[in-house]
Amino acid sequence: MNLIEHLTVVEETRSDINKKHDLVDVIFLVISAIMAGAEGWQDIQLYGESKEGWLRQYRPFKNGIPKRHTIARILKSVVAESLLEALLNWVNEQRHTAGKQVIALDGINKSG
Repeated sequence: MNLIEHLTVVEETRSDINKKHDLVDVIFLVISAIMAGAEGWQDIQLYGESKEGWLRQYRPFKNGIPKRHTIARILKSVVAESLLEALLNWVNEQRHTAGKQVIALDGINKSG
């Protein structure tokens, strides 16, 4: 499974009434933006607006890129444990696929 597939298990507390933006779209946007150096909600929004074409290759973003306040509100609704589990499962899958015992997130593999 790819990262996006793992993110589909993330839980949220938003009401079904006001879900204009898909949770997986927003998490994918945030992860992509942070990996590209974004340091805040406004940076994430600007990244999304400038990379919308690329982002849409992977996710639909049916209602466009959310505004910074919306991104913050949506992320506050995420059940943190479910996001952590999704990310750990994805990392573990990558580790297993690569035949590695440990993935050194800091770039230093101390186990040999």
